[in-house]
Amino acid sequence: MYSAGCELLGKERKGNRTRKPHYTMYRGELSSSSRILLVSLTSDLIPMTLLFFLLSRTTVSGGYDELNMPKQSHLDLHREILAIYLENLKDMQNELKSTLQRIAVDNTVVVMTVNKGQIELLMNFVCSARSIGLDLKNVLLFPTDQFSKDIADGLGLATFYNDKLMKPLPSEEAKSYGDSTFGLMMMAKVISVQLVNELGYDLLFQDVDVVWYKDPVNYFRTLGPPLENFDVYFQDDGSRQERYAPYSANSGFYFVRSNDRTQLLFRRMLYAGDLIFACGAHQQVLIFLLSDMNSLGGLKVKVFSRDGDDFPGGYHYHMRKDWMKQMVENIHKPYIFHMSWTLNKDNKLEFMKQMGMWYLHGTCIGSEAKEIVSGSNANDVMINKCCSIEPLTKCYYRDKPSVIPCKDSPPKDNGGVSFW
Repeated sequence: MYSAGCELLGKERKGNRTRKPHYTMYRGELSSSSRILLVSLTSDLIPMTLLFFLLSRTTVSGGYDELNMPKQSHLDLHREILAIYLENLKDMQNELKSTLQRIAVDNTVVVMTVNKGQIELLMNFVCSARSIGLDLKNVLLFPTDQFSKDIADGLGLATFYNDKLMKPLPSEEAKSYGDSTFGLMMMAKVISVQLVNELGYDLLFQDVDVVWYKDPVNYFRTLGPPLENFDVYFQDDGSRQERYAPYSANSGFYFVRSNDRTQLLFRRMLYAGDLIFACGAHQQVLIFLLSDMNSLGGLKVKVFSRDGDDFPGGYHYHMRKDWMKQMVENIHKPYIFHMSWTLNKDNKLEFMKQMGMWYLHGTCIGSEAKEIVSGSNANDVMINKCCSIEPLTKCYYRDKPSVIPCKDSPPKDNGGVSFW
C-alpha cells in the first residue's frame, strides 16, 4: 500500500476562467514507477496529464510534508550535545546509579525535567501532590539550570544535574509549541529517559504540566495480563494528524519497562537529535521509532485509548466537554490530568487555575530558592510558604472547562459557548 500525490500538469478551463494546476491525494496500490496519463474527454476541458508519485506517510492533503529534514545547524547542535554526553557518560552513570539506588521503589522511578522558564509548573505539581498526601520520594528531576535545581532541592525532590551537559540548553520558557527553545528542551527529555532506562530501571516519564489524583506508578506496577506484557505504555495524545500515525502517542506521559528493546529504542532517540531539532519537538520522531521498533524488534506498544477515563489530557479539555463536566461532578476519577494541547505556558496556567488544578502561591513564582527559604529544613519551609492546601481557583474563559461557573468571563475561542 502506497501513498501517492496526484498533480494536474495541464490547466483546466471553464468559460473564460483558467484554474491553476490542482493537487490531491490518492492512497492505494501503486508500483514505485507508476506514471498514468489520463486525457479528459469532456469538451470544456483542455487535456490534462496526471502524474502519480510516491509520498511519505507524513504528507498531508495539499502536498505538505510534516517531517522536516535536518539542516546543518541542527546537525551541529546535536553533535555538540552528543559529544558532551559521550565524553561524560561514565561519570554521569556512576553518579546516577547511587541516586537511583537510593530513591527507586520496586526498581521504578518517575523522571521529569524542567528549566527556569517552566519551574512554576513543577512547583505546582509538587504542591498539588502534597495537598492530597502523595509521596514523591521516587521522583527524579533532571533540571537544566542551577535556578531549577535549587528550587527542586528546596522542594525535597531528588535531582541529577550535570552543568556541562545542560549548558547548551535554554533556561527561558518556550514562547510556543515547536519553537527552537521547545525543541532544545525535548533533547533534555530524551537524555533523562535514556540515562535511567540504560541503567536498568523502569520509569514513568511525565511533563511538568501534569497533576496527580492517584499515584499512577501503582497503576503500572500492578497491571495483570494481558497488559503487563507490554514494553511501553503511552497516554493517547488525542490528535489524529498524519505525523502522529499510527500510534498518536503522547510523549509527555508514558511508562517504560527497561529491557533490550526499550534500551535500543531510546538510544536511537538519543542519536536522532538532529531530526528532533528540525521538527521542533520529539513526539513525531518518537512515534516513528516506536513503529519501526515494533516492526523491526518486536517492541510491544500500548496506547491507552482517548475514550478511556484513567489518563485524560488536552484532548478531553478542548474536545470532550461532556467528559469534563462528568469529571467535575466526580463521575470520572482519573489517575492524572495532563494539560497538553496548549499554545504556551500562559494558557496552561489559566486552564489549570480555572480547573482547580493550581496550588502554588504567586509570591513564590520567579523567586530564587534562597529568597524563599533560609536555615534548616529548607524543603519544609518552601512547601509551607509556597503551597496551598486548597486549589487556588480563578476564572479566565467562559467557554473552557472550569470547576466553578465562569459565565461572566470572556470566551477564549470566537463564538465560544459557555461551559456552564
